[in-house]
Amino acid sequence: MLLDFVAEHYPEYLAIYCSYWNGVQRADAARYMLLHHFGGVYADLDCECVGSFELITQENRIVVCREPDVHAKDQTKVRNLPYLLFNGTMASPAGHPFWRHLLTYLPLVKDAKDVLDATGPCLLTASQLSYADQAAFAIHPSSLFAPADREGGTPGPPDPSTLSVHHWAGTWWIRPKPASALAHLRRLYYQARHELTKGEQLDVAAAQSAVDQAAITRPAPSGKNIAILVPLRDASEHIAPFFAALARIEHPKERIKLVFCEGDSVDDSWERLVEATAPLKTIYRDIVLLRKDLGNKMDRAKRWKPKLQRKRRAALASVRNHLIDHGIDADDDWALWIDVDVWRYPTDVITSLVNSGGRIVVPNCTVTPGGASFDLNSFVAVHRRKDYRYYRAIRNGLYQPPAKENSRLYLSDLREVSSVNLDGVGGAMLLVDAALHRGGLRFPEIPYKFLIETEGLAAIANDLGIVPLGLPQVEVLHVPW
Repeated sequence: MLLDFVAEHYPEYLAIYCSYWNGVQRADAARYMLLHHFGGVYADLDCECVGSFELITQENRIVVCREPDVHAKDQTKVRNLPYLLFNGTMASPAGHPFWRHLLTYLPLVKDAKDVLDATGPCLLTASQLSYADQAAFAIHPSSLFAPADREGGTPGPPDPSTLSVHHWAGTWWIRPKPASALAHLRRLYYQARHELTKGEQLDVAAAQSAVDQAAITRPAPSGKNIAILVPLRDASEHIAPFFAALARIEHPKERIKLVFCEGDSVDDSWERLVEATAPLKTIYRDIVLLRKDLGNKMDRAKRWKPKLQRKRRAALASVRNHLIDHGIDADDDWALWIDVDVWRYPTDVITSLVNSGGRIVVPNCTVTPGGASFDLNSFVAVHRRKDYRYYRAIRNGLYQPPAKENSRLYLSDLREVSSVNLDGVGGAMLLVDAALHRGGLRFPEIPYKFLIETEGLAAIANDLGIVPLGLPQVEVLHVPW
């Protein structure tokens, strides 16, 4: 019946509706369509009515309540949401335009790993916050429809205004089972392998103390001087498109310094770089050309293999640190790292990154517009249990979980929100307060907590209280591999 309903009244969303991998996503999406089409009250099967809804049915606003704080805490912290709306019981007048607004988000997050982002409360909350008419909502405390949390606890004494109780009997959320004997043996095996192969690791306290406290506590810069830092190797074909994209940036060229570091190339990257920058020296604030050969002869076709990542990314961290040492000075307010094969981005991308309020910020790097994230080093860590899967994913002292294990959310999983707090950042495009780099925040060349290079920098920053921001809705495009 719901399939027929969607096909008849919302045919533009039928393909998305049929493609959902989890039945609860169809249940979520359908409730928004039903409320838009019919109006009235939607309630989950595990909701018990305990009071009269007469007043609510006379409302000309959308009536919702917040999730219990214990449920919302982790989700709102990651996604920078002020609260989380409960979608298990809702009321609405028929035809309210907000629901059409919400439905426009469905294509953006149709492939999100987490139901909460694809169709659930995170999507509902982000849609409500982005809606132009905030007077269209009557937002109540959780006591209205969801006074008890998932564990049966309540935030206080019984509230006489409670109209229904949600009993959290959802079939899609399954509590983790205790580890089996086989899982325990696997954990011991992979943990032993990890201990034998982890290699040298950075001392946590030493890495943190290497960053000057004054740089940590200072506010984000107010100046507009940008140092654009570009490591490159075997990039001959990308140099001309890179400069074409750079020319379109809406930021005063006299405020931009370009710093390049080439090394280990077997093509004519250096010669083309010198040729391309020669006529630009009077346009930009400064242009600095550096070279650093590391003798790294890695086969580029095999560079993604897990066993090669420690060597490959340690070398890249070394090049990035060389750029910091020789490319950033006291006149630079921001350092903007851009890979030479990032070929298209919004012309106001610098403004978007700087105005985000973060001191370390990344956009969403994809290969196709609206596609999955390409730069998987920008992530939110989830499901942090250190079972056998965790230790199996540590290779040569680096934590490298496969995407299918769902231990990380990427920016394309979170497109319903404007910013998220990240555990790791990538370097395809990365904005950093230059004072942090000058103060000692570098890219670890030796793993820090089993993370290296850009991911390691983010881990150190988080431990110092500087939370990197990801902007899921700001998209930059990387050349397809």
